[in-house]
Amino acid sequence: MAPNLLLRIQANNIAIAGIACDSRKVKKNYLFFAIEGSNTDGNKFIKKAIEKKPSAIITSKKNEIKTNIPIILVKNVRKEYASIIYKLSQSNIEKKVAITGTNGKTSVVYYVQYLLNSLGSKCGIIGTLGNNSKYIKSNLTTPDPLQISQIIQRLGKEKYKTIAMEASSHALDQGRLYGLNFDILALTNISHDHLDYHKTINSYINAKLKLFKENTKKNTINIISKDFKYYSQISRELKSKKIKFLTFGLKNSDFQIYEKYKSRSNITMQFMYGSKKHLFKFANMPKFQINNFLLAVSIVFKLGYRLQDMKPLSLKAPSVPGRMELAGIKKNKAKIFIDFAHTPDALANVLKEAREMCKGKLHVVFGCGGDRDKEKRPVMRKIATKYADKVIITDDNPRNEDPDIIRKEIIGISKNIQEIGDRRSAIKYAADSLRNHDILVIAGKGHEKYQIIKNKSLPFDDVQISKKYL
Repeated sequence: MAPNLLLRIQANNIAIAGIACDSRKVKKNYLFFAIEGSNTDGNKFIKKAIEKKPSAIITSKKNEIKTNIPIILVKNVRKEYASIIYKLSQSNIEKKVAITGTNGKTSVVYYVQYLLNSLGSKCGIIGTLGNNSKYIKSNLTTPDPLQISQIIQRLGKEKYKTIAMEASSHALDQGRLYGLNFDILALTNISHDHLDYHKTINSYINAKLKLFKENTKKNTINIISKDFKYYSQISRELKSKKIKFLTFGLKNSDFQIYEKYKSRSNITMQFMYGSKKHLFKFANMPKFQINNFLLAVSIVFKLGYRLQDMKPLSLKAPSVPGRMELAGIKKNKAKIFIDFAHTPDALANVLKEAREMCKGKLHVVFGCGGDRDKEKRPVMRKIATKYADKVIITDDNPRNEDPDIIRKEIIGISKNIQEIGDRRSAIKYAADSLRNHDILVIAGKGHEKYQIIKNKSLPFDDVQISKKYL
């Protein structure tokens, strides 16, 4: 990569009126970054961009275009694009936090916001649940660098002090956070997901680790959860790069947690940092969410807040939208929960939790998204049949795949599994089937308020539809 692109631009007195990676958005004296995408190559649009009189073209490909406009060659256009945006951005945000991992990112970010807001410090979020700016919308968990910069600047003007954001593996692989300085970075866990994009689990892990390798600065605090399969591999890799980190988990961790007391409705967890022990009490919160909450506590503690001030907040903690969210209780005391679980590990965690709570039979309705990792489909069926008494396979977001084929790939040769393609019908059937004290988990879409069929996003809300059948 070219050493400090911004310095090169400034040394050559190149104006920067704006930045664009879309030739249609280029204006006079803009920098145009010709990014090679998976579907389009920005280099094909350099001539179009030149017509708009940019101040310079940034590309990784040599070309024969004759122009007076400077063409600057770099090794990685995506990273240079992100880096220069963040270098030019100014905001009043005091602290920035990023969370990555397969499961739990959304919950940890949500709880960081909840804790800080409750402690009197205004915190904004960027992630699956959106962001706090009314003016900037994105459908991506981790948006484009330009959007991230705009959100941070906007929230800074609105007196937010901290930003907590999710860092997706796609975003990290594509360098969307490159050059953005963080005060705290955290990893929740890693399990099987997004292998349609990353191809192998090692590539997926390496994408996640880019957050720590590329965004760890002198004073950055890194927190790594320990209680998952790939921790040893990740630990070795970070240590080999001399990246320091604190650990979070059940045993031999810097932030150590374990169950202390349990009643029918409450769980008390012991949280220990150093030699000091603190008890946090939770009401009707799933265990996996308790872990996410306490990881958020660890982050907020390292931002400079006192543990004793956070302890009263655990009992009042709200449910995270679409994360083991209680849609309602039927007259016969049967409960319906909605959860975003769309990976094998997440589904297993949710169903194990529901099984512990369930006094009757456990029902689950789920499907798998189209144009996504196919390997996990039979794995998720095995998990569903292991923990649930009744399993209904339905459509998730089929996208451009044939939903019939997706369902068949989930079910395989298994028997005693019902198949109801139409998701609304599947939810109605499952809800109507509930008997005294049964539990129904509707998994896969969680907070989403749409269903993607072909190229259309159609209104669909698991929570609201479930409420009709209580």
